Amino acid sequence: MPNPELAARVRSAILTRPRHYDPSAWLGGTTLLQPGTPLVDTDPLCRTTLCVAGYAAHFTGHTLEVAGDPAGSHDSSATHTLAHKPGSQPLPVWIVAQRELRLTGNDAGRLFASCTKAGTVLAALAQLAGGAPRIHWDAIGQ
Repeated sequence: MPNPELAARVRSAILTRPRHYDPSAWLGGTTLLQPGTPLVDTDPLCRTTLCVAGYAAHFTGHTLEVAGDPAGSHDSSATHTLAHKPGSQPLPVWIVAQRELRLTGNDAGRLFASCTKAGTVLAALAQLAGGAPRIHWDAIGQ
C-alpha cells in the first residue's frame, strides 16, 4: 500500500510553495540538501527546487546530493541526484522516493516524469493521500 501521509505532505508542499516545485530536476538551485533544511525564498532568482521524488526523499530524512555536473536534470547522463541517510548506501533519488511512497514501478515512473503536468501530479497525490491502493490514471484523464 502507498504511503498516504507522505503523499499528502508532498502535495501540501507543492500547493503551499509552488515556486519550489520543478518537475524537470530532482534537485535544483543547490547541489546538497540536508534533511530538515527549509526551502526558503531568499532570492527569487536562486532558490532550491524539488520534484515529487525529491520532496519524498527530503521529507523522509534523506540527504540529497547532485553528483556530476550540477547543471544537469532528469535526462542528463552526466549527472544524477543521490539520496541517502547516515550509514546507508546512496541511491538514485527516484528509487528512494518510490520505496518511501511505496509505489509500483509504473506509478512511480508516471508520477516522477518531467512531462507530467502539475495538475496531474496533484490529482495523483490526492488519490494516494486519500488511501488509494494505486494511482487511478484513467480517473485523472491520463
